[in-house]
Amino acid sequence: MADKEGLDDKDREILLWIALGLSYDVRIFSERLGQEIERLTRSGVSEQSIIGVLDTDFRSKGRIFGEFVRSVKRGVVGGINQAFRRSGEMGRKLRWITVSKNVCPDCESRAGELDTWEGWESRGMPASGWSVCKEFCYCQLMPEDIEINDTIKI
Repeated sequence: MADKEGLDDKDREILLWIALGLSYDVRIFSERLGQEIERLTRSGVSEQSIIGVLDTDFRSKGRIFGEFVRSVKRGVVGGINQAFRRSGEMGRKLRWITVSKNVCPDCESRAGELDTWEGWESRGMPASGWSVCKEFCYCQLMPEDIEINDTIKI
């Protein structure tokens, strides 16, 4: 049942799933950042140098900040896929579109394949973890009647 904001229980479930995933990623980021600061402090590194190390990691999307950025991307892609599911595409044929600079072999073999939402769910959805690229997948499912290349290189 939808409330005055137009959200029903399924919408709330999707938003909760996205929020919980992102909050988990924020906690991991916070722990990694604190761990790095503690490690550097115990090694005798000055506060100014620690700021410099963290700034470099931030600018280069290094080990700490890069992991956080990738986890947020995964959350966004997963949220888009879940929202698409709610858009009424259930039962329609959907085409697997590969989207990446380097498409993994699992996804590459699916480029252009058609199946229903239910079929893709049972075989493995984009960014669901079934493929070599795991949750780093940027592939999309598009309605079969939309004119689009099976492979999009970015």
